[in-house]
Order: sequence, then structure tokens, then C-alpha cells
Amino acid sequence: MIHLWHDALRAVVLILTGDPEVWQVAGVSLEVSVAALALACVAGIPLAYSLAFSETRAARLASWLLHTLTALPTVVVGLGLYFLLSASGPFGWMDVLYTRVAMVTGQFVLGLPIVAAVSLTALRGLPREARETAATLGLAGVTRMRVLLAEVQGPLLSAILIAFARVFTELGAAVILGGNIRGRTRTLTTVIALEYTKGEDARAIALGIILMAVALTVNAILHAATLWRPAPAERAPIQVVEN
Repeated sequence: MIHLWHDALRAVVLILTGDPEVWQVAGVSLEVSVAALALACVAGIPLAYSLAFSETRAARLASWLLHTLTALPTVVVGLGLYFLLSASGPFGWMDVLYTRVAMVTGQFVLGLPIVAAVSLTALRGLPREARETAATLGLAGVTRMRVLLAEVQGPLLSAILIAFARVFTELGAAVILGGNIRGRTRTLTTVIALEYTKGEDARAIALGIILMAVALTVNAILHAATLWRPAPAERAPIQVVEN
């Protein structure tokens, strides 16, 4: 017990004194995760919108596939992309294996199905009146999409939050695709595992504290945003402001 408290105290000291390696690793984790999440949102939300109001067999199949892929094991994603990006793979010419680009790609693959599946469920849950109102007002294209997405802001924030938690705390793909290279591709999760195996409990605890702090802070911010949104009855009806 005394040893545990000693390691915990050393971990706090590492954080408070601004240990360069600790904060560099935290920076890499945020950089990779935010980039992957942004790409997942840019691709996943429009994809969900394109499928939400279609009753074709292809749309139903795509919806089933997206929901199924939310359970992708991170190690499998890492292995699959490793074989694609390795020197003998079809994309080996890109020479991105063991770089942050490869790590972003892996986390994008993990985050995309979550963003798309949750957004799709939210859009399909929209009241028919919302879609009819948008049609009556003559909304089309990007304008219609923007207005209808605004009606499901809460679920969209939840989708982003869930995807962020998935990519920020994953380990398997980060190790396989990044190689855990010091100063370049080490993330909080990969270094926690490494330091633990080396017996460096204090550094592992320090990184674990930072990992939890970031994840819980993002969770709290997004959850607060959903709480502060007006209730459905308080929001103004769909309308278009003409310049």
C-alpha cells in the first residue's frame, strides 16, 4: 500500500512539474484522435443523412453494415491496415506505416461507423412533421440537410462523444500502425502499457490520470452542451431566413 501511494505521489509530481515526455505523448494522442474524429464526422454525418430517408434495399444493407461495424475490434483494424500499408501491401508505396498518418487512418476506421450509425438512428427518429415542413418550405440540398441536422443536435453530439471515447482510448491499432516510436507515435494508451510492463508504475499512473482527465472533460463539455440546449417545445419551428 505504501508503495502504491509513493507511485501515485510521483505521478502527480510528473504532471505538475510538466514532464516533457508526458505532455508530448498527451499531445500526440490529442492530435491523432481529433484529426481522426474530424474526418469521421465529415464523412459519417453526410453518409448518415444520405441513408436516413431512403427505403431502398441498398440503404437498409448499408445501415445494417454501419451498425455492425461499430463493434470492430481495434486489433483487427490495426492488422488489416498494417497489411494494406506495409511495404508488400497494395498501399505500401505511400510509406505511411509507423507514422501518425497511419494512426489517424486506423482511428478514422474505428470512429466512422459510430458517428454514422448514431447519426443515422437520430435522423430516422425525426418526426415526420419536420421532414414535411422542410419539404413545404422548398428546402433542398445542403440547406435541407443543415436544417434537419440542427433538429438532432443532441444525438449528433452524443455520436461525436462516443466516437471520441472510442478512438482516444484505443490501444491495438495505435500500437500496430504507429509502432510506439518514442517522440513520434507514442500515445497515452501505448505508453501506459509500455511503462507498466517496464515496472514504471508512477509514469503509467501519471499518463492514466491525464487520459482520464481528457476523456472525462470532453464528456462533461459535450453533455453540458446537450443539457443547455432548449427543449423541443421551446425551440423555434423550422424556418428559412432570406437575405
